[in-house]
Amino acid sequence: MTAADLVGRVSGLAAVLGVGAVLGLAASATAQAAPADSSTPSSSPSSSRSGKSADAPPSPRRSTIGGGVARTANGGAAHSGAVTARATARSTPRPAATVTDRSGQPERPLPGAATSIVAAEPIPVAAPDPQVPPAPVAVVEAAAVHTTRREAQRRVSTTMAAVPVVGARAAESGPGPIARALMGLFNCDPRGRQITIYKGTHFAIPNNFGGFFVQRVAGTGTLTSDSVYDLKDEDQKDWSKFTGIAFTPLEPDRDSAMVGWRYNLTTEEFEIAPFYNVDKVRILPKDPAEVISVPTGETFDYLVDYTGITISYGDQSVVKPFPEGLTPNIWTAVRVSGWFGGNEVAPRTLSYYIKFN
Repeated sequence: MTAADLVGRVSGLAAVLGVGAVLGLAASATAQAAPADSSTPSSSPSSSRSGKSADAPPSPRRSTIGGGVARTANGGAAHSGAVTARATARSTPRPAATVTDRSGQPERPLPGAATSIVAAEPIPVAAPDPQVPPAPVAVVEAAAVHTTRREAQRRVSTTMAAVPVVGARAAESGPGPIARALMGLFNCDPRGRQITIYKGTHFAIPNNFGGFFVQRVAGTGTLTSDSVYDLKDEDQKDWSKFTGIAFTPLEPDRDSAMVGWRYNLTTEEFEIAPFYNVDKVRILPKDPAEVISVPTGETFDYLVDYTGITISYGDQSVVKPFPEGLTPNIWTAVRVSGWFGGNEVAPRTLSYYIKFN
């Protein structure tokens, strides 16, 4: 290869490189000359490659797309096609988006916010299988919460409404055991004095035996749920003694006129009737007309004098005169105390109320 050939090839390569440089400078000049905002007047020709204006200080250019900001390196034109596209996109003005409050009223507009609204495509949902019922987990939990609240409110309302009812029932059933004991001790219960017969005994406490030259014993009696008993045999039909007059103080069961009582397991009511002892022979009520049924907790009236025995409850009344062979004796007449049963003792502790007029 001769020197002339070598010089020719180097000159050709230089020419090619020169043409490429010229094309690159032309593309750069085109990018710098592109306007960033159509609303902004064209600036004077660039005095340097940094994009600074010859007369005005450099001002930053930015493009807002979807709320974002893009800046050039020195506030001048962008040096890439992507940034140029962003700057060009800003030339199209867009209305500001608005935000609504909870009531649906629009609030102040948000400048620079994206205004393009893309409709959300419906999410495909598979059709429910008719054979597989949906699991209502959230519904059940929500219903449980509401049910619990309603139940709490209902319980509160029911409790508040039941207060006077409870008080009324307490008044019907009478005072408690301690109150009854105190009232019985001071004899201030309106039903009279509480008489107790302890389990395994016959005797009534306190003992109401006493008085001299007694001619009349009258008052009221109340047999309660504490008077109920079950002997579980035929002795259930035996008569207990409530009160009356005895003419032989040392042997009340010899000659006496008394009021008898017992509990009927079939009717679940108490029965009261006249009861006499004549020389230790018991004159029991044989005629059903001589027996009066009294519900639990009800009060009956009694009267024992020298003409006979009178007992009454409501509109029922029984009067039985002294039997033959029993002669009243005022000189030995005393009031008879209570006594449980005939030959069997109380199967549990019993109590009732007696009042003397």
